[in-house]
Amino acid sequence: MASNRDNFSNSTKVILAQRVAYRCSSPGCPNITIGPHQSNPEKSMNVGEAAHIHAASPGGARYLETMKAEERSSPDNGIWLCKKHARAVDLDVQTYPAELLKSWKKTAEGKAIREMMNVEQEIENGLETLICLDVDLMFTGTWIGVKNDAWTFVVKDFLFGNVERLRSHGKNEILPCRRYIIIESQNEGRLLKEELDWRVNSNGLHEITVWVYPGAPKISLEALGSDMASSYDGDLVIGDGDFKMVSGAALAKQVIERNLGWPFGSWIVKPMMGSYFPIYYQAFKDNVPLLNRLTRIELLRLMNIPTSLRETDSDTPLNFIKSITEVSVLSPFNGLVTIFLSLVWSDGKAWSDTLYVNCTKDETVIDEEDTALYNFIKQAFDKPPGQLLQKAANIFKSGELQIKRSNVVIQRLFNESLSAIMVAAGPALESKIYPLFASYEKSTSIDRQAFGFYTTADIEMAVQKRKVFEIGLHLILRGFKKAGTGAFDIYGNLNIFFDDYYYAISPSHQSPHWLKKLYHTELGPIDHAAIAAQWVDHLEALIKNQIRQLH
Repeated sequence: MASNRDNFSNSTKVILAQRVAYRCSSPGCPNITIGPHQSNPEKSMNVGEAAHIHAASPGGARYLETMKAEERSSPDNGIWLCKKHARAVDLDVQTYPAELLKSWKKTAEGKAIREMMNVEQEIENGLETLICLDVDLMFTGTWIGVKNDAWTFVVKDFLFGNVERLRSHGKNEILPCRRYIIIESQNEGRLLKEELDWRVNSNGLHEITVWVYPGAPKISLEALGSDMASSYDGDLVIGDGDFKMVSGAALAKQVIERNLGWPFGSWIVKPMMGSYFPIYYQAFKDNVPLLNRLTRIELLRLMNIPTSLRETDSDTPLNFIKSITEVSVLSPFNGLVTIFLSLVWSDGKAWSDTLYVNCTKDETVIDEEDTALYNFIKQAFDKPPGQLLQKAANIFKSGELQIKRSNVVIQRLFNESLSAIMVAAGPALESKIYPLFASYEKSTSIDRQAFGFYTTADIEMAVQKRKVFEIGLHLILRGFKKAGTGAFDIYGNLNIFFDDYYYAISPSHQSPHWLKKLYHTELGPIDHAAIAAQWVDHLEALIKNQIRQLH
């Protein structure tokens, strides 16, 4: 009897395994899936599995009826996983949608090619370098070990911050782009996957381990396209009766100047855009050697750290630069900061020139928080770290831990915040999302048990009977109209996860948190609106990804 499963051939399984160097493609999974047979020296042992992204047969996980048999059994529809993660993705479709598995596959294959081509620099043990974990947390450190995505080093001397700031780093950060590491000597910067781990070693020094995401993708200068040319003072250049256009290295130079001069957080549409360089310059223009190092750190941040509020693999502002060779801040010219910059583009070609950076934009008004940040940095060399601790905490932290897990807060979030988020998202859903589909269904959930008619009594009973780990909003969009016979459904989840010390909001366990709060800090109207906007953006991304699969 013929099977109705579109299984992978043995050759396809080998291709999937080899394209990720026989490692599990699940982010953070350390499992190598091939090795020596324990009893037969002439054999190897394979403990990995080629899993289908869209199921091989009807009724399976993420089955897509519109796919042809040859598409289901092709390498494009497969992902190499260890047996544990292969089982998990088959059992939990909501947590592991197709677009997530495809992103895992792309990341794992990218990591394999970078390691094979030796693109990622090795970090020499014992090398001392300047390390930045945030604008107020920089120190010299000595590398003692690098293993896959785990980087370990010993903290030496603080440039900004202190031990208390280091120990608390990341606990209350709500945005992925505020959890990062910059390494001066390596021309490297990465987003951090989670809070750092620290211990005091036998010499009384702090030993830190961080877990990093893969490096941000790079683009060529050609991919920048073209734009209108501007002179050193920012005025548009006109030639032959029309605006002059630039591309390639000339455009890249303009982009670097623009990003360095635009103060961090001053663009309300994208609050994580901009640079700390204007603050560094005002604070340390009389200490040029230090300013040069801080400028290099800031360039590395702009090269390697995405500015997206929630995506960890999005583009970075200066994603066309591979490495920085030299940075020298020179004397001002006509009110502009001049910087000699030598670098290597993403294609490996060297380049150097003088930048003209405008750090005094008339339209930029430094608000109270920016002023506090500037004053903190300026005073960092004038006062002992201990005297600045409280001020630093007031500027950068979201509050001290006051209470642990609270059932009252969990009930309030379920009864009030979920509905408030849905109300805030309503106008965008009604105008942008719902018209694209034949119908939709809304529901809430308690520990992944979705139901359309939960009441306040249900959540009260749940928290009394057991420890509730998550609640959620769920939106099923049925039948994308314009796809015709390729019509598809979209499952859009928004979950609130409960830790012992904080609660966090994201689409799934595998996604970066959109928001993190301590239990004594409630969600307010601004939070509801921000979460709703991110959820709508997430739904749009899911729809676009599904459309791309049809073409």
